[in-house]
Amino acid sequence: MLVKVEDGFYLNSQHIIAVRISKNPQDDAFIITVEYSPNSTQNTGFFEKKFHNGIDAEVYLQNLHQMISKA
Repeated sequence: MLVKVEDGFYLNSQHIIAVRISKNPQDDAFIITVEYSPNSTQNTGFFEKKFHNGIDAEVYLQNLHQMISKA
């Protein structure tokens, strides 16, 4: 099943390897990184999204989790 990561960018849920959350101490921004395997298991890609608000980051993670859980 396709998962919408961002407008115009979709990933197959089977290709998502990991979702990482970190906080940049310099600007207090939350960075969400989605690691995925594009076409083969020997390559990986990374999609990063930056949030300056913790609530926005949490909403994004909840939506991403719901879409992945449906697959």
